[in-house]
Amino acid sequence: MLFKTLAYLLLIILILSRPDATFQYAYEGLYQWAAKMVPTLFPFMMISSIMVYSGADQELGRMLSHVLRKLYWYSSYGLYAVFMGFFCGFPMGAKVVGELYEKRRISSAEANALLAFCNNIGPAYFMGIIMPILHTCGCRSTLPFLFGMYGIPAVYGIIIGHIYSAKTPSPDTSTADKNHMPLATPQPHLAATLKNSCVDNTQSLIILGGYITFTNAFRIFLDLVPLSVNAKNVLSSFLEIIGGVQAVYMTTLLPGQKVFWIMTALCFGGVSCILQTSSFLEKAGLPISHYLKHKLFTTVISAVYYFVVIRLSGI
Repeated sequence: MLFKTLAYLLLIILILSRPDATFQYAYEGLYQWAAKMVPTLFPFMMISSIMVYSGADQELGRMLSHVLRKLYWYSSYGLYAVFMGFFCGFPMGAKVVGELYEKRRISSAEANALLAFCNNIGPAYFMGIIMPILHTCGCRSTLPFLFGMYGIPAVYGIIIGHIYSAKTPSPDTSTADKNHMPLATPQPHLAATLKNSCVDNTQSLIILGGYITFTNAFRIFLDLVPLSVNAKNVLSSFLEIIGGVQAVYMTTLLPGQKVFWIMTALCFGGVSCILQTSSFLEKAGLPISHYLKHKLFTTVISAVYYFVVIRLSGI
């Protein structure tokens, strides 16, 4: 307890000693949240919540099962979470899994299996921000990097799915464990659904904004470390990804080094990503440790893959 108290006092002293820098870093995080995350993420969050409230998530999962069932051994609800996680992007994967588990539509085993691979950077951000950076850095083809960003987690999900299916009777009968059976509740009216979705998602977005602002302010610690500006910018990308990517791009590193660190940081998602994910998992009662273990593992695999790709491409 004494050590924690001293650490908190040190943090307060550091912030008070450099208020201008702390303000600037916190402001950058708040701006990124308001200008990029809210308009991009809020519509997806609303649509997903409405689908879960109305039961349309299972119907979409059933449609996807005709195509994906032979690859992904998950329930219809689980396939819906896979779809939303990959196509809507972080943190929708964790949010959808948490909502489905809260409503007792998937078991804890299936929720943990899904969290191992379906909470990644969104394709809209990747194609709109990252692809132009890759082209500027001299990448003739972005397909290998697109595969690394989404193909590796997809393949990992297939492996995890087969491990999960080996422990459960079947995808359809395993959507709820013995103590987590689905509840038969009446579907709310559209007005109530919209209200509940808006309240829940607004609260979630405010929490996400707090995490982004708080994590970005921690960049002040990097100013005290005796490292080069390039090294500090690389480390900042592992704290908060949106501003960190731009920081790495602005370094004087070689193009291949920029691409490697940007793609590796994207796979990890940053400390901010982990904190945001933990907010959804804590609300649902799911452990963050399981998610973090698989995220670190896939990040290492992706880093090795990108190292090989960059060496072969001669960037």
